[in-house]
Amino acid sequence: MSEPVSEPVSESVFETVSEHESGSRRERDPRSAELATLRVLLIGVAVTVAVVAFVALAVADKTRRVQIPVWLVAIIVLVYVVLVVVAVASPWLPARALRAGAAVGVGSFFAALVLFAPASGVLAGTAAGETIPWPLTAFGGIAVAAVVAGGARLGWSAIVVWVVFLAAYRVMLGGYTVIGLANDAQALTTAATLCAIAAHAVRTSRDLDATAARATSVVAEQGAARGRLAARARVAAFVHDEVLAALHGAAEGAPGTAAAVRDQALRASAVIDADRGANDWTEQLRALAAAAGAGFAVQTVGRPVVPERLVTEAVVVAARQALENSVLHAGPCRRGVEIDIGEHDISIRITDDGIGFAREDAGAGRMGITASIEGSMRDVAGGIARVASRPGAGTTVTLRWTDAGEPDNEPIGAASSGRVFDRAGGVVAAVLFVVTQTVVAVGAAVAEPMSWTPIVVLAGILIAAALTLPGLPRRGLRCAVAVALVCATILGAVLATPPPLDYGSAWFLPAAGFVLVAVALNARPRLALAGSVLLLGMLVAVALMRGGHPVQLASIGVRTATIVGLGTLLSVSIVRMRRSQRAFSRRAIRATEQREWDAAVRRELEHHAAALDDLAGPLLARVAAGELLEPAERAHARAIEGRLRDGYRAGRLLKQPLIEAAMRARTRGVDVVLLDDSGAREIDDAAASAVAEWMRAALDSAGERFVGRLLPPGRSYGAQVVVDGRVQNLPV
Repeated sequence: MSEPVSEPVSESVFETVSEHESGSRRERDPRSAELATLRVLLIGVAVTVAVVAFVALAVADKTRRVQIPVWLVAIIVLVYVVLVVVAVASPWLPARALRAGAAVGVGSFFAALVLFAPASGVLAGTAAGETIPWPLTAFGGIAVAAVVAGGARLGWSAIVVWVVFLAAYRVMLGGYTVIGLANDAQALTTAATLCAIAAHAVRTSRDLDATAARATSVVAEQGAARGRLAARARVAAFVHDEVLAALHGAAEGAPGTAAAVRDQALRASAVIDADRGANDWTEQLRALAAAAGAGFAVQTVGRPVVPERLVTEAVVVAARQALENSVLHAGPCRRGVEIDIGEHDISIRITDDGIGFAREDAGAGRMGITASIEGSMRDVAGGIARVASRPGAGTTVTLRWTDAGEPDNEPIGAASSGRVFDRAGGVVAAVLFVVTQTVVAVGAAVAEPMSWTPIVVLAGILIAAALTLPGLPRRGLRCAVAVALVCATILGAVLATPPPLDYGSAWFLPAAGFVLVAVALNARPRLALAGSVLLLGMLVAVALMRGGHPVQLASIGVRTATIVGLGTLLSVSIVRMRRSQRAFSRRAIRATEQREWDAAVRRELEHHAAALDDLAGPLLARVAAGELLEPAERAHARAIEGRLRDGYRAGRLLKQPLIEAAMRARTRGVDVVLLDDSGAREIDDAAASAVAEWMRAALDSAGERFVGRLLPPGRSYGAQVVVDGRVQNLPV
């Protein structure tokens, strides 16, 4: 067939496919849930370091701060600049660059932390001051940056190293005061809380990416399979509209129709010039059945389920072993493979009427049954295999797989959990919160002899925190009670604490902030922010009425607001990011399904076109070239036309002996019609082969017209032939 003829028609056949494929490419998006999460976390880091810089410059108490040289200040500034720049540029940076930038910031911070000792004179005992600079004690943002750079392990390791250095420097500078203890305890709890949130967010985003990838793979297989079904329908229409019309015109050879027949043949031959395509898992089973001399039958519903590749591989392995066992052990017998594909399950029966065996006599060494058959199916979710046999009664192996649910819904639910902590990170953060606040409360009680106020306040805060634990019923009511309780506790605390308030005596305000963070993590961000406004309002009112250290009270307010604000920001941002990414996953899955559908349609059309080329291509090429056919060649065209009609209406009568007999009869001028009208009636392969053989014998005697038909269910006969007007029926 010439190339100029085939090009235009091939383009028209695949025009829609190409448009869909280009549309699918437009749907692609290189972003991932993990990358989006890293960007959100780095924005949180930038907010944190900006707040720390503001506190260090405008709020923190500088009167007793250890003096450090300018070059060390420059390193600390470099830390903040790097983290802010990376956060600002994050929408345009890949994940590797984000991790590298975070790593540079974290490394620079620890360089400053290590160099603080020699640079300030702490090691030599000549330090001018008693307190550590605020930027070195605020570690929450650095902990999150460490998670971005190297994951949860690096984040927690960084916290441990920072705590060791900080405690050592406190000891070198004269030990802990209540203020220093409260500051470091709140800083540690902040770092642990943010590290746990960040680690869980990264882990969840990776799970979401992996789940979306698996679902996309499954949907691709579904799209491919459904595309094949659509292609077969298109091929049937093409065969009917183009090829059959061309063959019919060639077979008739009526005067005056040569030009029309030639044009028809040109259209028909133009699209059947392609490479053969690949077969699916049912075709693999068909080949295995043929190799074992077994019959083969497939039953499907209107919208059959499409099993995953792992399922089909297990089915093929188990079926191959069952057929091998039958060939080796059943002796001379009839074998059959029956496949039933439903909307939600598939079932494969491999049967023989051989000598059979007693299962209890098979022994534990029959690894073909226990491992390859039963084990293969057991290893896939929803799979099961049963082997039934009795001596003298043959063997039946049943392989069944049931779909657990719609795969394209799974990635949405798989990563939609409302938790912002994983279990391990939540436990660590909770334990640190309880331990650090207890230590601070005890320190405050010791600093105020005969005062039980810190212990009572601690009890109120811990009870409020317990109300926010996950897994308990009525989450909304519990969170509201927790906010009310913590606000009432703090109000009582500020009234009971002797003035003036300072960072040490007002330790409970940042502690209450952590309770509000827990409220925000329970999907109640507005309630948490409202609680923080009440806390800060109480702090301002008490400071105005009872007095206090302005700089230290400002530090308390800023730290409390930062704790609640940043925790709420991260939790809300992560939830929104998940929603956005799940929406993108849905679009990606739909695009993948469409793309695979289109690719499968193309492959299936090419496969069937190649089959048509083998059967009718040479003859159509001659007609398209304007050659006149001899009578014998016209008879052959008539036979091919009938054979193609058989392909989409003969159904289970498509047995090789009957097909060959029909071709011979058509060649000698007999009008042959084969029809499968049996519908859903169960007919095993052996019975279908027997009916086909009965029809073949009748067909060989036909002289003018033959109709062979599998009858619908409910008839008293199973099949019927009409040979030159004579009716013969075959009982059910």
